[in-house]
Amino acid sequence: MPERICPMCGRSSKEVPFIGNLCRDCFVKRYGVAQAPSQVEFTYCVSCYAHRAQGRWSAPYPDLRESLRDYVMSQVVPRLRPVAPIQELVVKEVEPGEGQPPREVYVRVEGAYEGVRAEEVKVIKVVPRPSLCPVCAARKSGEGYSAVVQLRSYPRPLGGDKESARLVRWLIESMSDEVVKVEEVKEGLDVYLRDHGAARALATRLRSEAGAKIVETFKGGGRKVKLYVSARLATIRPGDVIEVEGRPLFYLTFTPQGFMFIDLDRGGRKVIPPEDLWDKGFKVYDGPNLRRAMVLSKEGGKYVLFWEGGSLEVPSSDVILLTEEASEGQEFLVYLSQRRVYLLRREA
Repeated sequence: MPERICPMCGRSSKEVPFIGNLCRDCFVKRYGVAQAPSQVEFTYCVSCYAHRAQGRWSAPYPDLRESLRDYVMSQVVPRLRPVAPIQELVVKEVEPGEGQPPREVYVRVEGAYEGVRAEEVKVIKVVPRPSLCPVCAARKSGEGYSAVVQLRSYPRPLGGDKESARLVRWLIESMSDEVVKVEEVKEGLDVYLRDHGAARALATRLRSEAGAKIVETFKGGGRKVKLYVSARLATIRPGDVIEVEGRPLFYLTFTPQGFMFIDLDRGGRKVIPPEDLWDKGFKVYDGPNLRRAMVLSKEGGKYVLFWEGGSLEVPSSDVILLTEEASEGQEFLVYLSQRRVYLLRREA
């Protein structure tokens, strides 16, 4: 190929690569690498930094610069076009400028023509449009909800049961985009959500992960109808003894099928779904067969138990340990059935 001289700077094609009739540097200086809009409007939420694009709001962002960067990547970058005769175009970096909000954004692009690569930084003016997204607007006003999940607990108050409270808090936070507000009431929590679907999703998770009984009711009519979801939580812990239909049950764990217990009179395990537990009715067991007793002795193939006002000597084969190994001198919560003695849990 014959030698070419750049008419702008006078350098030879033997010194620098050319694009068309100009050296690469002069081509970029005169024509650039890509065609891009000179400015963009950026509508964003001043509270959560979500941005609006094509009539819809994005998810929240940790900061405004990241929101702007993603907005440019999704809404501006696809509109970039290579300058002829550039054939390939690659966006290398998108970096918002300084300020809050940034007033410009820098887009570094690389183009290629017949093996010659050239870079350019496009400076795009940003016209900020601060606003409030629907979720944040609803939160600030306390309105904008169409469903309420009413959490109530028994036998322990929700705030008095750390495990249940932690799980409930995590489930609510996992749906924070849909939550308008959360109110503490005497009986528990009222969670206000944007729509019926979000309330049902939260209720489903409360049922499957926390064992809540779910009941739906509606108030109002037409477009103003509101869904109220009652979520009743059984705040029982492993090691608790409750009474269901007159029978004492020792609580083991929660399973996908429901609450798993040991029947202390009949023996054996049983699983009760959350709905059945509430429908049958349950309460904390406080019958006379439940006692706090000390293990005085385990020798000679028998246990000797002592409690205030009485004692019991029972063969070791009739003692069922539902706790760690029992040592002499330790106190346990004990259930005395007709056939065996249960050492349920160690008492401090």
